[in-house]
Amino acid sequence: MPSDPDLPNTAAAGSKTASTAPRSRKQSISGSLFLLTALVLVLILGVVGAQMLERRALSIADAQARMAELDGVLSEQTSRALGDVDTALRDVVAETNAASLSSTAASPSPQTLRRHIAGLTQVLGVDIVTPDGQIRVSSRLVTDDHLPSTGLKLMAQLLKDGASGGTLISEPIHQSDGSWTALEITRLGGTNGGAAVVWLNLGYFESFYQKVSLEHSGSIVLQRQDGVVLVRSTRSETVTSTIVPAANDEDRIIAVHALAPRPLTLSVSVGKADALAGWDREALVFGLFAATAALIIAFLMLQLARRSRQVEEALSKLESMLAEERQINVSTQAANADMAEQMVERDRAAKALRQIQRVEAVGQLTAGVAHDFNNLLTVLLGNLELLQSNSQAAPFAQRLSIMRSAAERGASLIAHLMAFSRRQPLVPRAVDLAALITGMQPLLQSAVGSQVALAMDFAPGTPHALVDPSQFELMILNLAINSRDAMPAGGTLHLAVTTTQLAESHAPDAPQPGPYVSVRVTDTGIGMTEEVRNRAFEPYFTTRPLGTRSGLGLSQVYGVARQSGGQVRIDSKPGTGTTVTVLLPVAEVTEVVAEPVPVPLPAASQGRAHLLVVDDDTDVRATTALLLRRSGYDVTEASTAEQALSLLTSMPQIELLLSDVVMPQVTGPELARRAHALRPNLPVVFFSGYADPESIAGTVPMTRLLRKPFRPADLTNMIETVLAETRVGETTE
Repeated sequence: MPSDPDLPNTAAAGSKTASTAPRSRKQSISGSLFLLTALVLVLILGVVGAQMLERRALSIADAQARMAELDGVLSEQTSRALGDVDTALRDVVAETNAASLSSTAASPSPQTLRRHIAGLTQVLGVDIVTPDGQIRVSSRLVTDDHLPSTGLKLMAQLLKDGASGGTLISEPIHQSDGSWTALEITRLGGTNGGAAVVWLNLGYFESFYQKVSLEHSGSIVLQRQDGVVLVRSTRSETVTSTIVPAANDEDRIIAVHALAPRPLTLSVSVGKADALAGWDREALVFGLFAATAALIIAFLMLQLARRSRQVEEALSKLESMLAEERQINVSTQAANADMAEQMVERDRAAKALRQIQRVEAVGQLTAGVAHDFNNLLTVLLGNLELLQSNSQAAPFAQRLSIMRSAAERGASLIAHLMAFSRRQPLVPRAVDLAALITGMQPLLQSAVGSQVALAMDFAPGTPHALVDPSQFELMILNLAINSRDAMPAGGTLHLAVTTTQLAESHAPDAPQPGPYVSVRVTDTGIGMTEEVRNRAFEPYFTTRPLGTRSGLGLSQVYGVARQSGGQVRIDSKPGTGTTVTVLLPVAEVTEVVAEPVPVPLPAASQGRAHLLVVDDDTDVRATTALLLRRSGYDVTEASTAEQALSLLTSMPQIELLLSDVVMPQVTGPELARRAHALRPNLPVVFFSGYADPESIAGTVPMTRLLRKPFRPADLTNMIETVLAETRVGETTE
């Protein structure tokens, strides 16, 4: 019977449990003592805390009762003082209503008004005023003949309300002698339409409130019901509120009393800190006593628990020594198993790293070769175009077409190699992969044939991916063709798009952690062996017969995915089919690339421009210049950046710079930057067989990069498009 690899760990766990169980039983006494100590501390502190909270509540309730009692007494005294004012005011109103304001002689005399308020120190004077605020009679020695602005506003409000006999009280008024007063205005009845105005002495009430004994934070406030303060008496300068706090203020204890029927309230308040000062001292004493008692009890019980633990440890030491040997044996077996697993994992990581290094080395080599090979293909295709356009080459038309087809196949192979080496310029944008694959369905079905069933599964709410859509279409088409070849007898090709979250990984080829759009292409074919799977991304590696496939399909998928910031993974076993998972970064909103708006070309504009062609390769430069001259352009050639800059300075008729990207000493992008320093509006077009997209970033848009080898029609179309955009921009300016 085979041994279970998990048995050593199980035995270790069992041995450890058996050795610690007796100790746990023996340590229950010390553990109980520790628990009892904690319970005693909690009980003592809890009882003391509950008692102190109860006494605190009693202290607050006592302070509230005192404030309510004091507020009631002060409210009664204030109402009595205001009642005397009301009595005098009623006498004045009655006497005035019997007369007429139209005749000063018929109105009460100043001596009569003074007689009515004699002995009332809370009143500074009484006035009889007309509806427009003119003072007809006054007990005061006044020089003004109208009420102040505050009184006029109150008079207007009184007349607007239309309440006969109603009373309004104004805001406090600061007198020239430094005293404070407020106006109490009562409307006169009868046909007079005026009002009697009493000048209240607010200093009288303030002096009265100052005699009341209050704590340091105590406050007495007489105010209107709308919150305007008339009198405020405080023991502390820190109590500065102009409006009495609400009754549920957390920092103060407040009692409020309405002085009906007047629109006034009187509030008495004190800070909770003053109200609880005695409780604070009591809480400190009791807290120190309780803490001291709790610490003494805890110290004694902890000493007893430590003694108990020492005895328990001495009794368990012998049993531990017996179990230690068993533990060593089990630990040794576990360590050996872990070491073996680490060695296997290290070997697997080393193989993966070697594979990545091999693929990267091949990519670097192919990128270097692609540059020179694309230059050769540019010369070849350009001269083939010239020969085919020559009427004398008609007898060789078929041969020239065969040569052209072979050269274009070579260009296609180089494009695949550039994709694998991650050196081709990409134009990434936010792409809805589900919609793109759905639009490709007829093309995919045609590519895989009628024997292969297509199935698609797109998760709802999948975000857009950041990828070059044309390169993504080539990726999906290559994967579909590979799956078709793996299912010679037919089967099912399943394409799924969803979102996945990558965690941080220390693998050599792991992308950055974060959200990715996952595209899974699964077939029911023959599958791959581990050897084939490890080499699947190598250029020209294929399991098909020679001459049937180039072996660049998966390498192109690998290169585009890695250059886009993603990853490709293959899961396959012989006889179980293959799943290729492509991870692409999620596109942010700011990464959405708008579709270029085509600029209409002016009629008959082709050929009417002077171009500067710069390339260090003589054959490429000469062929390109010849093609452009045949299209009707004036062309000037330069082999170096220094020569091009000199020509730009001396030949202002040059309208466009056409430059290679990779040149010795001064590259194409650097040449463009220097040219723009001389002529800021000069349009630039790049052409290159090997261009790092980052090298031209910020110089010209990626849409102005022409990849070698190019067709003459593509070259002239790009030149005309750039010239048209430049002319439209100059016209707009």
